[in-house]
Amino acid sequence: MPIAEDREQVGRYEVVCRLARGGMAEILLGRLTGPSGFERSVVIKRILPSYADERQFVEMFLDEARIAARIHHPNVVQHQELGDDGEQLYLVMEYLEGESLASLQRRARSRADLLEPAESIHIVASAAAGLHAAHQMTDRDGQPLGIVHRDISPQNLFVTYRGGVKVMDFGIAKASDRITSTEAGSLKGKVRYMSPEQARGESLDQRSDLFSLAVVLYELTTGHALFRRASPLASLRAVQDDPIPPPSSLVPDYPAALERVCLKALARDRDDRHADVDEFRRELLDVQQAIGGPPRPEEALAAHMERLFADRIAEKREMLRQVSVGAAPPSPPEPEVDTEVEIPSVLLTDVAVTVAAVPQTTAVPRTNAEQQPLAEPRRSATPWIVAGLGALVVGAVGALQVFGAEAAPDTASSLPAPSAPSPALTSTVAPEVRPEEVPTTVHVSVESDPSGAAVVLAGEELGTTPTSIDLEAGEAPVELVLRRSGYRPLAVPLVPDVDQRLRLSLQREPRRRQRATPAAPEAAEPAAMTAFPRFN
Repeated sequence: MPIAEDREQVGRYEVVCRLARGGMAEILLGRLTGPSGFERSVVIKRILPSYADERQFVEMFLDEARIAARIHHPNVVQHQELGDDGEQLYLVMEYLEGESLASLQRRARSRADLLEPAESIHIVASAAAGLHAAHQMTDRDGQPLGIVHRDISPQNLFVTYRGGVKVMDFGIAKASDRITSTEAGSLKGKVRYMSPEQARGESLDQRSDLFSLAVVLYELTTGHALFRRASPLASLRAVQDDPIPPPSSLVPDYPAALERVCLKALARDRDDRHADVDEFRRELLDVQQAIGGPPRPEEALAAHMERLFADRIAEKREMLRQVSVGAAPPSPPEPEVDTEVEIPSVLLTDVAVTVAAVPQTTAVPRTNAEQQPLAEPRRSATPWIVAGLGALVVGAVGALQVFGAEAAPDTASSLPAPSAPSPALTSTVAPEVRPEEVPTTVHVSVESDPSGAAVVLAGEELGTTPTSIDLEAGEAPVELVLRRSGYRPLAVPLVPDVDQRLRLSLQREPRRRQRATPAAPEAAEPAAMTAFPRFN
């Protein structure tokens, strides 16, 4: 199929349409054509022009490519090519037909067609296999790279319509040979899926990803969000301190063997968890065999996906058919589905839990005292559902994912890490944890690089950076704009739901090139740039 003359090219790929756009990059659907009708669809992640000359963002982009390209495993999204078309960097990834696990959870709940335990185990065990492959990566000398994903969550696990599972988005992964480094005391990732050590801003090893994956398992098998609270800071405290109700307190017939594996992986002390995600995976497969279920869970999951997403499967196949015949494709399906569906939170007011009953998942010191039996769960008269957390925007970096995935609603927290762990609980019985009172005002600190930028909030100028603002608390976003001579205005939505500190980077206005005048005929065109000229 010849390339349409009116379509944009990225390297050797024809751009079909844009799938998503974020702060740092955009996601494109592309295709590669060749002789005898050869055709292959791909996903292209391209750094935006406004960041093409920003070294920090370019290095982050290159880090993601360098880490992900080394991992070759069926349970990790494959990265096929890193290119530079002379103006922008781009990353080519395999095209996948499917949905993020977050979308699968919401649609399954909206259709009252929940996953079977065997399907949930299959998803988490497959993700563990992909993570283990990443964790075991070495350099050319055989030295471990120490890769830690740091952002395992339902948004970064992809389920194909054929029942396959892929780990994706190594954008903030930690590795020993990264170009960029994380500032001490800063947090990266989704708060409610962080490990306790990540929430405290400590150094991480691969067991941090294990904890995050166990949170995913808990939520898949119980249907409840484990650490979602009224604000990011409350979620951060819950990750470190709140008792973890055993799954059987939420699901009466929850398999005991699965509960043991899940709670072991959720131990607050990393030394009490499994040695690695592969041990976790093997134990899950043993549980799967013990509890029975379909002999081929991948096929059962594929049938479930076909049932839940029949409409979206048809839309995507029609889009690819239009592309294959050279017609203008219809608009791509929206990446987020069933966003109005809310997964209920675990409420400790509704589940009576004794600390002694779950010693590995609380901050209480272990004793030899006899464990007290769990009280029967108490059901509240009206379930309390926490509203979805607004995105805490602290920079212009967006988390973009392959076709069918969505930007996470509680993505990329840059909350300052606590200076010390929260004090351990000392009571034998966990106190009731009630939803925090909503503050009437919030304090927002605004800084910029460079400083001296005018701060405009909802159309009102409030001085220059650095500055502090007290706002009436609420969930509705207001527009915060920074303006400085010689730099592009930067507008970000600010959700005044919690005290926060914003650190924003401004980009210089591009310099206008002056045309050569007849008085300087000796000026010659610059030589062709080599690949990645910024790093020569």
